[in-house]
Amino acid sequence: MPLIDLHHIAIKAKDLDETTRFYAEVLKMRQVPRPPFDFPGAWLQMGYTMFHIYGGAAAKNPDGGFSEGGAAVDHIALRAWGFDEMKQGFAERGITCRENDLSDFGLWQLFIHDPNGVRIELNFDATQEPSGSHGPEGHGPEGHGPGGRGPGGRGSKGRGAGGRGPGGRAP
Repeated sequence: MPLIDLHHIAIKAKDLDETTRFYAEVLKMRQVPRPPFDFPGAWLQMGYTMFHIYGGAAAKNPDGGFSEGGAAVDHIALRAWGFDEMKQGFAERGITCRENDLSDFGLWQLFIHDPNGVRIELNFDATQEPSGSHGPEGHGPEGHGPGGRGPGGRGSKGRGAGGRGPGGRAP
């Protein structure tokens, strides 16, 4: 039986409210109903994948402290759309980001950290970015973007972003 997709990512939050706001407001995930577990938390939806954020005693290590970063997991990589707008939003919020231009692969990247130190890699299909997008520093819009069609827009290969439209849903 094959694996189908990633169901969820669970993140232990030192500050549940700050972490939930980060994923909902900064990364534009949608908060969804969560079962009434006996510990505080929040569920956020991104396409078909969920992020389970939990706090309180359930988020603590056996020694009673909190971990930072991803421990054995180096980072979480997400598909995204709207490189310039997302980069500007990070700047407005004082969030430091690192950029990477992999134009030979049609990919632009931004790297950020959540409030718990978890590294997040955002991957943008450069061929599906809005017309006039600038992309990573020192990279101009020439040769990229299909005229603002956005994710799932029709380009030379039919569909961008892995054949899925906004939010990761199949068009």
